[in-house]
Amino acid sequence: MEELATESLYTLKTENQHITAETTHTIRTNAFSFGASFAEVKVDIDLAKVEVVKLINVHDAGNIINPQLAEAQAHGGMSMAVGFALTEEMKYNDKGRILNNNLLDYKLGTIADTPEFEVYFIENPEPTSPYHTKSLGEPPTCSPAPAIRNAVLNATGISVNKIPMTPHVLFPLFKENGLIDNDL
Repeated sequence: MEELATESLYTLKTENQHITAETTHTIRTNAFSFGASFAEVKVDIDLAKVEVVKLINVHDAGNIINPQLAEAQAHGGMSMAVGFALTEEMKYNDKGRILNNNLLDYKLGTIADTPEFEVYFIENPEPTSPYHTKSLGEPPTCSPAPAIRNAVLNATGISVNKIPMTPHVLFPLFKENGLIDNDL
């Protein structure tokens, strides 16, 4: 190999070429991970504002190799999902130009907006994975927004079918359903 590499790299012959190799890998199995979220919210009807008080995530990630890192990963996903549910929205003008393309106008949550998080894991080992693990990156972002929506439904009786659930979305729904005085 050493002679071949040296000859290929340093030869002055015109027919020399780089040594290359290609390979592909096809995944024949896909381990599905499952999770559920439970949300406790406060809804200020007059301001049409939702505050998440507590968010619980239960997640099946197969074997947990590093519990602290797994919990931190889930917290990150849950934090993102709170933003998806309540504040984060790309706004465009009628020509398709983004109107909030900076961190001043795009409303990311801060630590002050972060509710109490609880994470629990169900360790259901995955036999097709080398360490019997399952996905833990994106799945914790999937169920919190619907859980928050359902908590708002439970608190107000109003079915909200649009996220983020900003005051601009909630106010007309609250008014239409008689939660806010129609004289406003």
